[in-house]
Amino acid sequence: MPSVLLETNKLSFAYPGQPENAPPALAEIDLRVDAGEYIALMGASGSGKTTLLKQFNALLRPTSGEVHIGGASTAEEGSLARIRSLCGMIFQNPDNQIVGATVEEDVAFALENRAVPPAEIRRRVAAALALLGITHLAGFPPHLLSGGEKQKVALAGLIAAEPRCLLLDEPTAMLDPAGQAVFVETVRRLNREQGITVIHITHFPEEAVLAGRVLVLDKGRLLKEGPPSEILTDLALLRTLGLRTTAAGELAALLREDGFPLPGGILHDQELAEQLCSYVQKI
Repeated sequence: MPSVLLETNKLSFAYPGQPENAPPALAEIDLRVDAGEYIALMGASGSGKTTLLKQFNALLRPTSGEVHIGGASTAEEGSLARIRSLCGMIFQNPDNQIVGATVEEDVAFALENRAVPPAEIRRRVAAALALLGITHLAGFPPHLLSGGEKQKVALAGLIAAEPRCLLLDEPTAMLDPAGQAVFVETVRRLNREQGITVIHITHFPEEAVLAGRVLVLDKGRLLKEGPPSEILTDLALLRTLGLRTTAAGELAALLREDGFPLPGGILHDQELAEQLCSYVQKI
């Protein structure tokens, strides 16, 4: 049975100064995340996605309810350092979290703050750079790098800290399609090969479809959760929330409306192509 890494119980949160009659940013969220899961978190802007993600490394803490990470409560001051070492976070703009004069210095920054011995810092930094294929950038100033390279540097800093969970807040939003693909595949490889848990906020259904489970937030509430094949084929739900499915899913839906006998659950280009070829061979 998988071990539980993260669990919330009736989690609610309201920002300080919020009007009393305003709905909370998060409301009554019950959630369990097992170690090694890859979860996509979707919802319209303002639905509470980033607020929820920040609860998972105690950047924010509940107004009411509970959050437990690795068995420790975020309400316990003495547990915060451990919780933040377990769950590292990457934001949309890597410039907001790159602080070193060189790539190597930036990746070492968090370890130095934790007073990790110098020899161990060098080992971890070298391993993280090699894992992400950016050893050749070690001496470069980060501000000279591309957006995709900067996100890899930010990710290397987290990997060097050896987290059990990566919290990704739309990390590909500022990247071109090629950069998006490389970054997502890198994170998927870390999930597959090292068992690192991933919780990934995304507006891109092509990224969400790669997750094992999709969570949908609406107005601070966990509206629905399930495998991509269930969530991303619920076109009525997605359209109500201003979200979309994959291009293959949209095209398959349009073709069904025109009378093509395509099965449900199509989300990938290859699936759609195979079904269309099969249909053509039968006529």
